[in-house]
Amino acid sequence: MKNNLYRDDVFPLFWTNKHILRIMKTIFIFLFVFISGIFATEAESQVSKVSISKSNVRILEMIDEIEHQTDYLFIYNKNEVDVNRKVSVHATNEPVAQVLHNIFGRTDIVYAMEGNSIMLMKKKKEASEPISTESFQQRGKKITGIVLDESKEPIIGANIIVKGTSQGVITDTQGSFSIEVPIGANIQVSYIGYADKTFQVGKESSYRIILSEATEALNEVVVTALGISREKKGLGYATQEIKTGALENKNSNLVSMLSGKVAGLNINTGAVAGAGSRISIRGERSLSAGPSSPLFVIDGIPIGSGAGSQTSSAEINEISSNDIESMNVLKGAAASALYGSAAANGAIIITTKKGKKGSGLGISYSGTFSRETPLILPKLQDQFGQGKNGIYEGGNFGSSSGYYPSGKNDNYDESWGPRFMGQKMVLFDSPTTNGYRAGDTYLSPEIRGEAIASDWVAHPNNIRDYFDHGTTRINSIALSNSINGQTFRIGYTNTKQDGLTPNNNINRHSFNLNNSIELNKWMSADVVVNYTKTNRTNVPTLGYGQDVSPMYFFCWMPQSHNINSLKEYWQRGGLEGTRQFQNMASYNNPYFVMYEMASASETHRFFGKLGINIKPMEGLSIMLRGGTDNSWEADSRHESYYKNGGNGYYDDNQYQSHNNNYDFLINYMPKLGNTFGLTVNFGGNRREAFYKDLTANTSSLIVPNIFSLSNSKEKPSVSDRRTKKVVNSLFGSALLDYKRMIFAEVTGRNDWSSTLPPSTNSYFYPSVTLSGLVSEMTKLPSFISYAKVRGSYASVGNDTDPYNLYNSYSLSGYWNGAPTLSNPGNLLNSNLKPAMAQTWETGAELNFFKNRFNIDFSYYHTITKDQIISLQTALTSGYGSRLINSGKTANTGIELMVNATPVLLQNGLKWNVGFNFSRSRTKVVYLAEGMDELILTSEGLEDAKIVARKDERMG
Repeated sequence: MKNNLYRDDVFPLFWTNKHILRIMKTIFIFLFVFISGIFATEAESQVSKVSISKSNVRILEMIDEIEHQTDYLFIYNKNEVDVNRKVSVHATNEPVAQVLHNIFGRTDIVYAMEGNSIMLMKKKKEASEPISTESFQQRGKKITGIVLDESKEPIIGANIIVKGTSQGVITDTQGSFSIEVPIGANIQVSYIGYADKTFQVGKESSYRIILSEATEALNEVVVTALGISREKKGLGYATQEIKTGALENKNSNLVSMLSGKVAGLNINTGAVAGAGSRISIRGERSLSAGPSSPLFVIDGIPIGSGAGSQTSSAEINEISSNDIESMNVLKGAAASALYGSAAANGAIIITTKKGKKGSGLGISYSGTFSRETPLILPKLQDQFGQGKNGIYEGGNFGSSSGYYPSGKNDNYDESWGPRFMGQKMVLFDSPTTNGYRAGDTYLSPEIRGEAIASDWVAHPNNIRDYFDHGTTRINSIALSNSINGQTFRIGYTNTKQDGLTPNNNINRHSFNLNNSIELNKWMSADVVVNYTKTNRTNVPTLGYGQDVSPMYFFCWMPQSHNINSLKEYWQRGGLEGTRQFQNMASYNNPYFVMYEMASASETHRFFGKLGINIKPMEGLSIMLRGGTDNSWEADSRHESYYKNGGNGYYDDNQYQSHNNNYDFLINYMPKLGNTFGLTVNFGGNRREAFYKDLTANTSSLIVPNIFSLSNSKEKPSVSDRRTKKVVNSLFGSALLDYKRMIFAEVTGRNDWSSTLPPSTNSYFYPSVTLSGLVSEMTKLPSFISYAKVRGSYASVGNDTDPYNLYNSYSLSGYWNGAPTLSNPGNLLNSNLKPAMAQTWETGAELNFFKNRFNIDFSYYHTITKDQIISLQTALTSGYGSRLINSGKTANTGIELMVNATPVLLQNGLKWNVGFNFSRSRTKVVYLAEGMDELILTSEGLEDAKIVARKDERMG
């Protein structure tokens, strides 16, 4: 029989890259060591034997001897166990359990073996108080029993508790117990790793209890597309859920809190308070410079711009992490197929907290404080200072005052000057004889005085000295209650954050209401309302631009300059507020940028939903839902009149976005008996997206530092833009299962998009998934608690932005008082069609040793074709680019998640560890006819550019 495991066409990713082989080898060594350890642990209680021959020695010495001969560790309370009592033991190659029985068999000390731990404890006494007013002894009877697992092996140390009392015992080495209980009492039997079982005492005096392994993995429910709750065991695709307890490192960037917790989720976050993140699931697949961002869905309602970018605001960050119950990441196309083109790059499903039924009035408070500091900074040379060809001499430092002669390379922005050898030089911050600085060049020589040379030394901590210690303070309070069929939760969170860069901060107020009402026995309603107000101050511009990016300054600042000398950024001598203090006149002082070229924004956001759930008959439910996401943002930027190369700048912008979603979903679950199960869904959606912005700016002020459009020397530039997009959809799914162990699901969705031509604006895409619980279909070794295999195929379509079909002229200023029109630089295309992505995925989930060791593995391959790309054209055509359907990429990857519980003790002590690994590679298969290279972006990068090349890897 041919072994397909090693075929290159099945798993090319594994066997064509030595690096991945090394990584996988490391992983499997880790798994082998861990599994071997647990094998030894599980087998220890059955096969570990000792040889001891000692008379009249303390129990403590016996414990030491057993620990020496085995891997066991004893756990006990010295106040309960008398380890100084002397005993005699003569055992030759006898099981540890038998030795312990000889030591403690006739005492009130019992023992339990769990893993490689042996717990000694005092046998619990019978309750001294009766269950009711009648005498316990008068109503009681003695019962005996045995507790076994599903393999009919005795369970040692199981808890036998009379419910409603503190009375209880634990089972002995044979799994047996004996206890006196009242007739009719409910007895609860429990043990770590097994589901609890309760039985009522009747006439029988002997009971046989069989405990089943805990079925958390089998019965785990997750929220999937369209807010549908599904059993995870029935999913044929990869998902990963993050509970609120895992979001421990709370900060103002919700997305960044997922870093390292989800395999295949790549997150890049800038050091900017209140900014977003560049986020992608399973790598970049699009032939564009922008990120392949997933769709964010909150309580079933898709929200607007999602993760944003490293420097722009992100709407998802306006959700308080204290209001979140869980987050489920739908990774592959099959997982998010029902959401349509909006979820072509995956989806992140967020469920907010609700009130609890029957819990009464609840009040909760959470407060966190954190302090941030840069972890990794660029490494710079510290051997040479400013200059060129080894020459530097301070003079006027590039200023144009005319008072001082030019120096030699004293405005040069590179470090090719003299080596640091303890000599002295005139620097921009050198003192003068009149108490000024050499860089105060707008003062005449008789006022400034003569410059005094300073030490020519490196300043290696310049970048670290520039960054502040950031702080984040989050305070949250919530009220919840349940009254007469109505449950509600009201939450408020205040977030204050000071960024790592100077004068950068955020202040956010978030309100959340989640209300559920049972109108009658067949109808209920859900109402979710969120409101946030966010003020962001002075978000620094990152990237490669010399005007307003402080990081651009650090790319070129010589190490001979002291960054701390720039904190006083105005010229002295009466010129404060009128002249900038600089060391290189072609750049702005970075502190001047952060304080005198600052920005501010205020955002108001309202989003929520109203849902009606109707259950007219058993097995049938109808959901009607409407949701909205609205934001209003006002931001401005002012730049001082005395910035480098300008006469001041001011802009004032207003942005509005409105996203509405209207859904209906019919769910039908007919009764087909015990062999087959069927769940059918049919629904529809209308998605409306409206956007409006009004921007105005001037780059020349009449009066310095008066920031108003009416203070403009020239007519301000004004832009008014509005867009609208509508997508109508119908979708359905059918899930068939066989004995709840084999699951097959088929989905289909058809979209009608307003951004595509009428001939191609309707597109259909299906998905098929299959999964099977191997652990339910066949008997596996006892150490395998759960085994599942899965596979899926899905096709997902994607449209484009509004108004990409027909070219139109736009207003572009005035000539001799008459308005002028201009042709856009991009040639649009009225024959566009939807881009399509096809994904194949397979995977497996394995749980070992009563779910204490879990593995989840996925392999996927995605082909994305007919992408809508902007293709460069010859300038002689009159256009710089044209929009076409072309391009094909192949994305292949693996994901591995490992979770383990090395320590799990009966007293509640638990230690969980998690590990995840992913590898994603995207190859450019095809660009366009005759094209081998596509420039994705070159804006602001001088000679650098980001390109996609045929037959090469993206990224």
